Amino acid sequence: MILWIKGKAYLNKEIKEVCINFDRRIKEIKSICKPDIDLPQGTLILPGVIDLHTHIRGLKLSYKEDVVSGTSEASYGGVTLIGDMPNTIPFVNTVETITTKLKEFEYYSRVDYFVYSGVTKDFEKVDKLPIAGYKIFPEDLEKEETFEVLKSRKLKILHPEVPLALKGNRKLRLNIWYEIGALYYVKAYQNVHITHATNIRTVRLAKELGFTVDMTPHHLLVNGEKDCLTKVNPPIRDINERLWLLQAISEVDTIVSDHAPHASFEKLQPYEICPPGIAAISFTVPFILTLVSKGIISIDRAVELISTNPARILNIPYGEIKENNYANFTIIQFNDWRYSTKYSKVIETPLDGFPLKASVYMTIVQGKASNLEGDVFPVKGINPFGENK
Repeated sequence: MILWIKGKAYLNKEIKEVCINFDRRIKEIKSICKPDIDLPQGTLILPGVIDLHTHIRGLKLSYKEDVVSGTSEASYGGVTLIGDMPNTIPFVNTVETITTKLKEFEYYSRVDYFVYSGVTKDFEKVDKLPIAGYKIFPEDLEKEETFEVLKSRKLKILHPEVPLALKGNRKLRLNIWYEIGALYYVKAYQNVHITHATNIRTVRLAKELGFTVDMTPHHLLVNGEKDCLTKVNPPIRDINERLWLLQAISEVDTIVSDHAPHASFEKLQPYEICPPGIAAISFTVPFILTLVSKGIISIDRAVELISTNPARILNIPYGEIKENNYANFTIIQFNDWRYSTKYSKVIETPLDGFPLKASVYMTIVQGKASNLEGDVFPVKGINPFGENK
């Protein structure tokens, strides 16, 4: 079905009243039309938001989060395309597990999706699959096969902590050099992306080495690691490091959620053994637009961070409202509210109650309304790296 939507949109670095004609892709953009969807005053159409780093879990970890709950929360937060990490059960790094994971998304995802493989000994076979790239964890930096994977032309996402960070007292991970040192393991390779940088030195070294780099809202906002609810890898730094990190919002390529859900009973375990992770995939878009509302960043910078730059990193036809790009839109409005999750199986996060000045009015995925004012619908997403269109 071909539709017209009319409203204020971010187009060619300007905000203008336009009409957009689309089905699964954008067909035409003009100034006057008879709209099928006439948006209310105060809304703004943005290119569909992309989150490069999520853990949707699923498979045998569906008790933490499954594809329906995780992608519904993404749509509620205005995210139209998510990248899923491989550390579930079974670990996703073989032809069989990747195929199974992609099928799970194909059947149940409410937004567009792609997956990363873990480091694998079946590199030649895995590299031919419709994946976005590979996730490299700290323990992988000691494996021979990692350096074969690093030669792939596909994207390599590095969790920046050295293998030593996994051994001994957790407090040792608070040393930021454990994070910075990981970048030197991969400095000779191309198309590397550094994820969830927690300090400005990691960001600047990544840029010096020719890498792209991201950060998360919780590494900026959460006031240190105090309990299981705030436990995350790499750890949240002290106030001085976080103030320096705030400057990096003008230097990083994108913002990610690192949505990492765990069951409530797991987060109630003793601090020493409870699993790390904060699950707030629906927080990123309202938070970034709140920074726009407060004049901290421009709308141009916001769209770069959450749409244009991640599409460029992935080299896919997303991230801009232009003809022939996929018809994925994040439609926002400026209003006051306090954050909480809605569809995720995670019902408590350290960001709960955070005051925000923007919310998501509508999420459009593949030309269909996936979310309208907080109600999410069973729209079928696609894998832009695959054939299941």
